Amino acid sequence: MEISASSLNLLFTNYQSIFNQAIESAQSHYADVAMIVPSKTSAEMYSFLQNLPGMREWLGSRIVNQLGTTGFTIVNRNWEQTIEVDRNDIEDDRYGLFGPLVRDMAVSGATHPDELVFSLLGDGFKTKCYDGQNFFDTGHPVSLNDKGKGTYANVFGSGKSAPWFLLDCSRPLRPLIFQNRRQLQFVQKTNMNDDNVFFERKYLYGAEARYNAGFGLPQLAFACTDPLTPYNYSVVRAAMMSQRAENGRPLGIRPTHLVTVPGNESTALRILRSETIEASTNEWAGSAVPIITQFLLGASSATAAWENVADFLNPNVSYASGAGTTADGKPPVAAGG
Repeated sequence: MEISASSLNLLFTNYQSIFNQAIESAQSHYADVAMIVPSKTSAEMYSFLQNLPGMREWLGSRIVNQLGTTGFTIVNRNWEQTIEVDRNDIEDDRYGLFGPLVRDMAVSGATHPDELVFSLLGDGFKTKCYDGQNFFDTGHPVSLNDKGKGTYANVFGSGKSAPWFLLDCSRPLRPLIFQNRRQLQFVQKTNMNDDNVFFERKYLYGAEARYNAGFGLPQLAFACTDPLTPYNYSVVRAAMMSQRAENGRPLGIRPTHLVTVPGNESTALRILRSETIEASTNEWAGSAVPIITQFLLGASSATAAWENVADFLNPNVSYASGAGTTADGKPPVAAGG
């Protein structure tokens, strides 16, 4: 290819088309669980209702429920990924070899919000939310203004098993927030006067975006670090749905999604999709949407147990994900078994 401004613009348009097509076909789940918030500044302040009041009979004057004075801020962060193409590769018509790199850059960028959102969820055991408690905590205040209203827990378990999470994503408010300041876009630095071109004979192509993630309402997310079993699923689900506002009104929470690590995939799918379990009707089939994501493993609080493979028939037993397979295709016999 003859190097000129028009030929470089044509190449950029081609790469940009590849990039945009790859974004459209990339699979991600962050929009299923996070409240998408357009951002107009470097940071956004969130003041949530301290009490989700719901409807009431209109007797006398209205009762105004003000936004809480306790809030939190999510600061936008910049993200980028860049590749270089040698001038000789363009001159020698080898630029097509870089198409897969551009496509992979787009997929990486499109799924990065998943990485950000789900690793944040995994860190909810030690990251504070708007009420001053860790997002997953046993001592969330029912009311920020009246300690006499007591507390509630949205985490259960011994901490010995890989975590799984129930989320209510049925309403506009979500347990997680994805704050989008600038959409993912494809950019170039290919001007003949650019230092990278003039001195180094390199053309630069990149992806860039600006966004961040944060926690929403802890009432909408429950975590468990005991084995994922039908009984434990029912216990956590019931606790989540039984929450009340400070005025005693049921909050109307309805778990819609179960999020967990790859090692729990078989168990999660069996609970949520099998019509029968152990020759009995499975009442939990279809009760939530499973999301199996490796990005939970990116949490700073992740332990080796998070990477283990769960044994549905022996819930207290798990196996290292790299332990290999067995000749009969069944879980290995546990020590002492």
